[in-house]
Amino acid sequence: MGKQLKLFDSVSSGEKSSNNRPKSDRIKILQEQIEYHQHLYYNAQPEISDAEFDKLWDELKLLDPDNEVFTKVGYDYDTSLNKIRHIIPMNSQAKVTNSAEFTKWARKMNYDLFITQFKLDGISVELQYIKGMFKCGVTRGDGQIGDDISNNLKKMQFFVPEINPEFTGAIRGEIVLTKCIFNKNYPEAKNSRNMASGITKRKDGKGSEDLTILAYDAISKNPNYKFKDEGKKIEWLKTNQFKVVRTYFFKSTNEVVSFRDEVMASMRAQLNFDIDGLVIKGNVIDLEDMQRARPKKQIAFKFDPEEIESTVIDVEWSESGANYTPIGIIEPVLIAGTTVKRASLANPSLVNELNLKIGSRVIVSKRGDIIPKIERVIHTPPEAKKVQYPSICNACSTVLVNEGTRLYCPNKECPKRAYHRLLRWIKKLDVKNFGELILKQLFSSGKVKKIADLYDLKVSDLTKLDRVGEKSAQKALNNLLAVKQIPLAKFVGGFDLENIGESLVEKIVQAGYDTLEKISNATVHDLKRVELFADITANQFYTEFHALYFDMQQTLKTNKITIRRRKMGSNKLEGLTFCFTGKLETMNRNEANALVTEHGGTPKSGVVTNLSYLVTNSTEQTSKYTKAQEQGSKIITEEEFLAMINK
Repeated sequence: MGKQLKLFDSVSSGEKSSNNRPKSDRIKILQEQIEYHQHLYYNAQPEISDAEFDKLWDELKLLDPDNEVFTKVGYDYDTSLNKIRHIIPMNSQAKVTNSAEFTKWARKMNYDLFITQFKLDGISVELQYIKGMFKCGVTRGDGQIGDDISNNLKKMQFFVPEINPEFTGAIRGEIVLTKCIFNKNYPEAKNSRNMASGITKRKDGKGSEDLTILAYDAISKNPNYKFKDEGKKIEWLKTNQFKVVRTYFFKSTNEVVSFRDEVMASMRAQLNFDIDGLVIKGNVIDLEDMQRARPKKQIAFKFDPEEIESTVIDVEWSESGANYTPIGIIEPVLIAGTTVKRASLANPSLVNELNLKIGSRVIVSKRGDIIPKIERVIHTPPEAKKVQYPSICNACSTVLVNEGTRLYCPNKECPKRAYHRLLRWIKKLDVKNFGELILKQLFSSGKVKKIADLYDLKVSDLTKLDRVGEKSAQKALNNLLAVKQIPLAKFVGGFDLENIGESLVEKIVQAGYDTLEKISNATVHDLKRVELFADITANQFYTEFHALYFDMQQTLKTNKITIRRRKMGSNKLEGLTFCFTGKLETMNRNEANALVTEHGGTPKSGVVTNLSYLVTNSTEQTSKYTKAQEQGSKIITEEEFLAMINK
């Protein structure tokens, strides 16, 4: 799991939190964390479970019900894909997590009939049709505008190219990767949703045939072609050959609650796709409500995480950089299809709150179906032993600081921090063949202490290490030095600033601090005005950045790696079109397409007619290469492309 923003204890509705922070500060922290984790959910790898996210959401709702975060939609984006506007906004749903909350909402709605559908844990999509013919398919995006994934959609299971010719409008659905296909074809992937998200936006469409489209709604834009009610709409979807999300009809609140219990207890485990709750609405169609940032007349009734009993047999302390995190070692149990032996305890304060001891009988859940976690203690025998907390850093002998939500070594010069930073840099640059076998030995010997030291290495330095031959050493150094330019956000993010990842640094760059010097000159007040930055994050970034600024400068002085300048507003590529193919050395495909856009050009996913340039580092006669030659498009290398924008 990646680093995550610090989670603080929940607070009451009073003016101060349990850790004596003013209510207004707590609200800022919650808003900041929610927006941060929403960004990761849609665009990267989530760092916390859905249940933990829901706790942040519910606490903010209690403290500040009208907070602006509740009107925003978490968004996915891909700068390399064409953008299309939704027919009507594709917004998020309000959610409840227990029967009492659902019953309160249901009484307010006073429906005669509850339309109840499985809430799929997939990728939301809108299929647009004109007079019954498929026009395009759009991801959720920011709720207003999404990414064009039409070509990939056409390859997916249950795609319907042509429907009733009188229909012009949108079909809403969810793209899912079924469990059987996920387990068979993607055994190395962490979870099916992230895998489905990646496949959905692939330029080559590879893997799209593994995905399934399940429809759940239809919106007609033809005033003469309207649906009578939600039930008739579901029947219409089936008649038009769509595979429809499982839908049930209940007449009372109690029936819905009982059905949810039944699904959690037995049905959910038998399904071939992941669900995390139910979506419930009335039978009357209300297009006006659907256009709200968060519709009021439908709700997501989320599931409790799957829970099972076990016994704590030990507590280990996981070390990552400066942080020490407790991990419960439990008697093996089967949860959600996998055997669990280790379960997260999140932070030291949770051990105290649970009054957990070695030997305690506990409830373990698999949060978000991914992260095993100890939820609560149900019994502790008299002979159970207290959990022992580490008190001294085993790398530098500094006394550890226990803030409750975090146990860490405060020594900025701690060797573990330095090593973790080196490891982060290698991973951030995706340097192959330069693993921990090499890095640990270089660090332990004192040959490499800072990132800049990596760029002074010679092959002979590596061949002196155990189990490293000349061929392996040469390959490792070649891969390191092959990365000659990286974006500013990746450069700063690679220095492992505490709780500050590349996505947050990118917000600073987008705010106009687009050189290392400009970031250095920015005050805390300046940083607080950057999107997603509040008091705590701004202060933390300022402190961490300036502590490492000298090291950053030393790394650049090696002249082995540079920061790629971001020339926003440049028109050097105006009127030109570019297609990238094959492996790029200094950037990924999204970054390359973003550079084209920034300099006034237009990125293309394929070799279209009149394409200006095909950019490739290979002379292999691929279909794109051959087509570009045949139609007279100029073929250039990545280095030549960068020269065009840097001249």
